Formats: sequence, structure tokens, C-alpha cells
Amino acid sequence: MHPFFTPAPPNRPPAPPPSYDALRKQRTEALRAATHRAQRSFLIVNALPFVTGIVLSCFTDVPAVSVHGHLTLGLVWGVLQCVLFVASAWRYETRSTRSGDPIEEILAR
Repeated sequence: MHPFFTPAPPNRPPAPPPSYDALRKQRTEALRAATHRAQRSFLIVNALPFVTGIVLSCFTDVPAVSVHGHLTLGLVWGVLQCVLFVASAWRYETRSTRSGDPIEEILAR
């Protein structure tokens, strides 16, 4: 995290503290950047398996491969994709709350 106050260079008077509006704008930009990073990672983590599943489903022989008994590769892929989605949605929500909720930050201190 970037410091809000930069140290003054030697032999110069210290800079005046930044205004409330400047601090608020800096915090808003940091929140926006954190939100965009979380959204990009969520999209990539869920889009790649989804697209792979669509491509593999075009070939009817691949999802029909038996893994164990009546359990097929397509069924296993679908269950794993659902588990991945739930886990990444939980992680996204936790990360977004931690980086974006000021009340949560105050309680964490």
C-alpha cells in the first residue's frame, strides 16, 4: 500500500498535509483498482473452465468417457466447474469486502 504522506526531502520545509478531498480521491482510486483486479481474476478463473467445457462438449465422445461405473467425464467436469464457481464466488466476496468496506477495515484494526 502506498503511504498517504511522503517524507520531506532534506533541507526543505515539510509539505502541507493533503486535503480531505485529495485523500478521499486517492482512496476511491485505490478501491476502484482493487475492485477491477478482483473482477478480472474472478472472470479468468471461471471463464477458462467454462470455455474448455464448451469446446469439449462439441465432441460427443469426450464427455461420454466413463470414469468409474456410470460416472462420466462430462459429469465430473460439470461438478468440478460448479465447485470452482462457488469457491471463487466466496473468495471474490471475501476479497471485495476486505478491500472495499471501510467499516470492515475499522473493525479489523
